[in-house]
Amino acid sequence: MAAVDSWSLVAGNWQPGDLPAAEARWFDLVGPGNGELKLLADRFNLHPLAVEDCLSILMHAPKIDEFEGYLFVVLQALVPGDEEAELEELDAFLGPEFVITYQDERIPATAAVAEALRQGIATRPGVDGIFHAVVDRMVDNILPQVHTLAEQLEAIEDQAVEEPGAKGAHQSILAMRAKAGQVRRVMAPQLAVIQRLSRGEFSQIGEANRIYFRDIYDHLVRVDLSLEELREDAEVALGTYLSAINNRLSEVMKVLSVVAALALPATVIAGIFGTNFDNVPLLHTEWGFGLMLGGMASVAVGMGVFFRRHGWW
Repeated sequence: MAAVDSWSLVAGNWQPGDLPAAEARWFDLVGPGNGELKLLADRFNLHPLAVEDCLSILMHAPKIDEFEGYLFVVLQALVPGDEEAELEELDAFLGPEFVITYQDERIPATAAVAEALRQGIATRPGVDGIFHAVVDRMVDNILPQVHTLAEQLEAIEDQAVEEPGAKGAHQSILAMRAKAGQVRRVMAPQLAVIQRLSRGEFSQIGEANRIYFRDIYDHLVRVDLSLEELREDAEVALGTYLSAINNRLSEVMKVLSVVAALALPATVIAGIFGTNFDNVPLLHTEWGFGLMLGGMASVAVGMGVFFRRHGWW
């Protein structure tokens, strides 16, 4: 097992002459810094295109490129954000005696592994061992974020049932479904990258550590299944929300229809007595108007009782 004394963790400001002696070195870089990545590129002859990918502000899909003597790996981590989980890119170079990790913002997985090394906690042997520790923690951190999204979706669905037409519920469900789809599209190529690392395709990954990358692959499959379930749950939540809206609208329309039906006889009677003929029955009697109002009320009450007995109201 590779422990702290056989690893040199290098972070922050440094110069090539300041590097301590060690069996292997892990350079953990966050942000452009003071040109540290370019210094490492000159020291270890890193390809300019790989360095450009690291420094680019664009988000890259997970991939693995093999250069002469080292691997360049791009992975995506799911980290907590201000409002929701966000994707953060992790770039890594794996050489014979060095590992370089680069991230625009600090990823919890690299911080956790760095702290473990400082405390003397052992990792798997070799440069692939330290890389495995980072990737393993990074993947393990994804599933709790997916579960958090699922819990948020469940809360939105409950709100949609209890308060049909709640403001923002529809947009929240759609945003949750889109987020699950976005993460799942990223995880698909990431699965392929981890699978390639686990099947002995690259000499930088020792035979003893390949099975551990296979374990990470299994975890990613679980994440992919959880994301698919989340998308399906979002579809169900959206259907529940629309059903609640339709039920509420149906109740409103039923009341309006009953009111309109009760008012219809009065409208007919008033229309008859409003015709321009002199010989309308009871038109010129003193009690004709009262009789007309009584007829309207009687018909309305009779229709209301009829609707009530048939369960229409």
